[in-house]
Amino acid sequence: MSRPLSRALRALALGLAGALALHGSALADNTKIRIGYPSGMNGQVPVVLEKAGLAGKHHLDAEFTGFQFGPPLMEGLASGQLDAVVTSFIPPFNLAVKSPESIKFVASLGQSTHSLLVPKDSTAKTIEDLKGKKIGLSLNTESHLDLLLLLKEKGIDKGAFQYVNLQPNELPGAFETGLVDAVLIRQPQTQRLEKSLGAKRVHTWPFYFTALVRAEYLASHPDAVKNFIEALKDAVFHIASNPDESATWFAEAQRLNPDVVKSLSGENPLYGVKTREEIKIDVDDAFKKLLADRLEAGTSFGFVKGKLDPATLVP
Repeated sequence: MSRPLSRALRALALGLAGALALHGSALADNTKIRIGYPSGMNGQVPVVLEKAGLAGKHHLDAEFTGFQFGPPLMEGLASGQLDAVVTSFIPPFNLAVKSPESIKFVASLGQSTHSLLVPKDSTAKTIEDLKGKKIGLSLNTESHLDLLLLLKEKGIDKGAFQYVNLQPNELPGAFETGLVDAVLIRQPQTQRLEKSLGAKRVHTWPFYFTALVRAEYLASHPDAVKNFIEALKDAVFHIASNPDESATWFAEAQRLNPDVVKSLSGENPLYGVKTREEIKIDVDDAFKKLLADRLEAGTSFGFVKGKLDPATLVP
């Protein structure tokens, strides 16, 4: 082998070694973050975040775990097995009561809906028409809280109904078999029951999505949390700009029809953006007010078992 060729091969080998070293260094620099999410439509953002590989673009080594609903997510945060979660409001409030200063809300991820449904042959058109009837719901959840707020607004005693407490995954079956006269359920199950059984909506409420982190994780990895928020923005924009792919990914994860997922994207105003710059998910005054209002409502109805200062729940 000629000396020039030998030198060239050595140079190439050194270059490859250097590139691999830099790649390994970049991987080593990625901060570990363990992300949990529920099975509702608020789970679409973290699923897309994982499937599109967006966390790594923001120097995060992300690990994802799906849960059926809120309480197990909070257990994961409380035990230190999760660093960040996407969820709603009530479960984090109760965790904060039990463990003050343990969590911080860091992003608002838009909304979907939950609805009070009745069978297609029901004559009920308003909540008043359901007095004395059985309503299936998950007690002490966002849906339950919104129902009580509606009853208060209309001056209806909450004891005017029979409540059947069911886990979220049990609600569709109870409705299908006639165990209950109405069901309070979130998307995407709302649309599934409408399409498959002809269910009718009596009332619909927004179901808000939030992201929060352990306060300890924020204190020790402030840059990672900033990167997490930027990665969430990327995931939102991916859903907005790649609706078919994003719907398919989430549908596969939740065993749903992609068309159902795609049709629900219009419920979240964030998914209607045209540019990434339009995405506003950071904690701002409007979010702080919403948080304080939900906290006040949850406390007044006994859903939140203690007093919290809303200012302690944001960075």
